[in-house]
Amino acid sequence: MIRRPWLWAMSLVVCSSLAVRPAHAEGDGQADFDEALRVKVTAEDMRDLNKVVELLESAIEKGLDVENNDFAEEMLVEALMQRAAQLAAVIQAAPPGRLNDGDLQKVRGLAVTDLQRVVEYDNAPAQAKVLLAQLLTMPGGDPKEALELLNDVFDDEAVDALPPKMRAESLVMRGKLLAPTDPEKALADFNKAIELDADNPEHLLARADFYNGQKKYDEAVADIDAVITQHPDVAGSYLVKASLLREQAKFDEALAALDKAAELAPSAPGIYQQRGELYRMKGDYPQAIEQFTKVLNMQPNLVLPLIHRSEAYLNNKQYDLALADIESVIKANPELTVAHGLKAQTLASMERFPEAIEELKKLTDDEEAQPEFQLQLALYYQFANQPREAIAAYTELLEEDDDNFAALRGRADAYLSIGEHAKAVADFKKALEVEPTESGMLNNYAWVLATSPDDDVRDGKLAVELASKACEETEYQESHILSTLAAAYAESGDFDKATEWSRKAFETFEKQRAAAAAAGNEEKVNELAKELQAELASFEAKKPWRERQTMEEKKPAAAEEKKVESGETPADAAADAK
Repeated sequence: MIRRPWLWAMSLVVCSSLAVRPAHAEGDGQADFDEALRVKVTAEDMRDLNKVVELLESAIEKGLDVENNDFAEEMLVEALMQRAAQLAAVIQAAPPGRLNDGDLQKVRGLAVTDLQRVVEYDNAPAQAKVLLAQLLTMPGGDPKEALELLNDVFDDEAVDALPPKMRAESLVMRGKLLAPTDPEKALADFNKAIELDADNPEHLLARADFYNGQKKYDEAVADIDAVITQHPDVAGSYLVKASLLREQAKFDEALAALDKAAELAPSAPGIYQQRGELYRMKGDYPQAIEQFTKVLNMQPNLVLPLIHRSEAYLNNKQYDLALADIESVIKANPELTVAHGLKAQTLASMERFPEAIEELKKLTDDEEAQPEFQLQLALYYQFANQPREAIAAYTELLEEDDDNFAALRGRADAYLSIGEHAKAVADFKKALEVEPTESGMLNNYAWVLATSPDDDVRDGKLAVELASKACEETEYQESHILSTLAAAYAESGDFDKATEWSRKAFETFEKQRAAAAAAGNEEKVNELAKELQAELASFEAKKPWRERQTMEEKKPAAAEEKKVESGETPADAAADAK
């Protein structure tokens, strides 16, 4: 938070500008007024100031002659202003993260009340409006009222009498308030503030933040570079620059800025946290893990780096370490939803699907559960060979949103795995309306239309259309989709094309076979090779292919494409499912 000692200083200027004058006539409030004058002269702390306010209010209420009444009102304005400035100083000294605390909100409320009384007086000092506006921009305040006050300040000719630094900070304050609705005027305020107080880096930082919000990243970086030129030894400037470069996906440049920040502030954990996030975004998980570990060495058990390190371990396939980190998070924060979701994802990656399911059920049982967790749960049911449970989970989602493509696609695949082809086709048809280009859905829809044993389900013409589109979407590089196109032509009675595409499917598969086997799926690869050969033999014999999966407990077929050529395991897919 920007400290504003000038607010306190200016309140004293206001006070000292009004000299103490002797009373000229007696009235019912004269005694209180005289006592207020005495206490004012000897005031040492807030209690004395409160007493002055009480006595002046009492004096005015009881009655004074005209001259003393005017003077009493002037003194009351001074006292209220001085008290508000002292209260505001308490708030300004607090860490930004504590501004919502109840006690600080009470202090802020007292200061606001005093200042609102001050600005009601004729010719109220501009400093009062500025200080009130500042308090109203804080948590619990009223930004709209703050903007109105600042507009009043700058519409008044008296603004020119304010010190340049105060005017500059007031312009920056107004610029921040205007930025969401009037960016052009906001920029003018930032520019004017920089002209008035060119040596204050806070104004350049404020304009950089404004440019960032407007996605004018080059201009924002230019302002940060100007701050760095003025103050090359301030690590925070390099942190801000790194954040701006990160927004532009200039990860290497952002890392270079963080390297400089680390030189200047080697013990600042925020630098290593940002480094870790950048390495994670680059896919360099070992480096990300190293950076998050540095943060945790400085501040053990900090939640954010623990979660991020767990994610990095998960992506680096270090599942035991990922699970250990996330268990530490949950132990300290048992209600943290993201932690339970990450734990489920880690368990699924370890192919511990029943445990992953139980973890997710803790989240999905909540009436306000996020749909993503319900989708994740359904997927894990499929991997755990529980397609009917998956169907129930998808159905629950579709009751809330019948256009949910992932749920439609997933339920259709689950229906395929238990042989309910008509229901699968109904879901595929609706999914096609929602998302007509997703290759996996196109492939599976075409496959069931081409190969179902049910006469009322098959549609060779539509199967060819869908499979051709799936091939186009994948640039004819997926062997299982090429084999679907072959089956579609066979169902249409064009066995020459069926044979041609079946051979291409096998040739493409052979090119990919080594990589798939190396990924640890050799048994699956061998099974798929046999199936492709069997399909080709069937088409050469001018026989269409027929297929129905009915054994629910045999394999989680619906969790994959109709055939998996890439070597991806269910655990790999689970890790990407969230």
